[in-house]
Amino acid sequence: MGETRRLEGLGQLGFDFPLTKSTGVPARSQGNEAEVFLAADPCELFVGAQRLDAYLREVGLGWVLRLAGLLRELDLSALIGRYQPTGRKAFHPCTLLGLIVYGIVNRQWSLRELEGLARRDVGAWWLCGGHQPDHSTIGKFIVLHSEVLTDEFFVTLVKHLVARMRLGPTLTAGDGTIIDAAACRFRLLRVEAVQQAAQELAAQAAAAPEDAELKRKAELARVAARLGEQRRTHRRAYEGKTAEVRVSLQEPEAVNQRTKDNMRRLAYKPVVLANADKLIVGQRVEPSNEILAIEPMIEQHRAVFGSMPPTLLLDGGFNRNTLWGALVERGIDVLCPTGRPDGDGDWQKRSSLRGKFTKREFRYEAARDLYHCPVGRELPFAHQDHDGLGNQFRRYLGRQCGDCPLRSHCTDSRVGRTLKRYPGEEFREWMAQLMDHPQARATYRRRQAIVEPCFAELRERQGLKRFHRRGLKAVRAEFALHCMALNLKRAVGHLLLLLIGAFVWGNSEKLRQPSISRRLALAA
Repeated sequence: MGETRRLEGLGQLGFDFPLTKSTGVPARSQGNEAEVFLAADPCELFVGAQRLDAYLREVGLGWVLRLAGLLRELDLSALIGRYQPTGRKAFHPCTLLGLIVYGIVNRQWSLRELEGLARRDVGAWWLCGGHQPDHSTIGKFIVLHSEVLTDEFFVTLVKHLVARMRLGPTLTAGDGTIIDAAACRFRLLRVEAVQQAAQELAAQAAAAPEDAELKRKAELARVAARLGEQRRTHRRAYEGKTAEVRVSLQEPEAVNQRTKDNMRRLAYKPVVLANADKLIVGQRVEPSNEILAIEPMIEQHRAVFGSMPPTLLLDGGFNRNTLWGALVERGIDVLCPTGRPDGDGDWQKRSSLRGKFTKREFRYEAARDLYHCPVGRELPFAHQDHDGLGNQFRRYLGRQCGDCPLRSHCTDSRVGRTLKRYPGEEFREWMAQLMDHPQARATYRRRQAIVEPCFAELRERQGLKRFHRRGLKAVRAEFALHCMALNLKRAVGHLLLLLIGAFVWGNSEKLRQPSISRRLALAA
């Protein structure tokens, strides 16, 4: 005789008949899991007199069953290995991961909201097997596996989905966005105030070494003071001595930057790589420089497919000579305009000198190491220098500008037009020529349709407009969970289409045959 399990507070009825377990949810068996984790069999759950899986199909939640099936197929050894066989039994990683993914898909992914889902939502009952983990248990799970979820397990999941969906390396597009941090922007402090607070907290922590909370605040203040000084030095190199930098003591790794609504807030910059099937194959979060995310995401793509992306489409925000050079050396075809790709006009960066000739209109001659201006005059090498950030460049000076008929369209300087040439400038010139080709532009226009829907899904459907956790490490784990939820949602829809296609193909012979009434009419 089978056992009928009840969920707390449901007033569920019991019946005296044996239960037949569903074969749609395969049981996992990895070593001594039964000794470490709590058993969770959703096939023993009922809603009234109807078994839960049948009820889910009836109310239009059959995708939850397919999601649970995908989760049970995953290799969870990287997560399972963090548990010890001693002590109380823990919730299985598949249980908590399923609850988190289900909550993200339903725009309820704070710890309290996830706890509420496990108690009242029928889809969460199936994924949790009737268990009801509280918010602290879910939070400890995320903290325990934050590093693994960020990279290793994300790659494992994408690799499995790619195999199930029968996908290969294709055209890949990258893009970034800005997401608000959890810390409040109204509590920002100037660098001098942060440095003073760091000194005071360090002295208090030294006087009370047993106070763990005080020690944590002192460490955060020390990090905030260091990062604030670095950001001030970087900004003053661009804006001068009057540049002001403000830092958060509660979340120093978040950067006070301009967001999508043209307001300055504490935020991070998540970046993704998506393939032609809109599956996220690489993800990373950086405080403010999205270019630093490209290298880790390329490695994630290589770990998933065993190769680099054949063609990579990037927007103008990734316009850096050194980045293009590194990607080309890896054998990756890159398409990245230096300006806004609007219509069929000029896709190159606009000049800061309004109405003047842009640098692109000057032709560089490598053999003689000089530039030719639009009227054919030469700008030879003058001297080598470095900018405020320490980047080396070579300066070229036009010494024949005095009697030039187009001087007013080129420069207002008395000494003539000057140009700077940084290392890797040849990649920029090569990219400008490449983006002038009609086929390159036609390929690049696919970037928006590939990667932009991913961020639309993350922000509007999953509600990722502000992170719930503080610190770069926690934010990276949170964003990885959102990307995994999106990928699983796409995989569930893709597999449903495959099932429909297989059903139609299997019944194609019957569909091609005339009906009984038609055959009788023909015989008559």
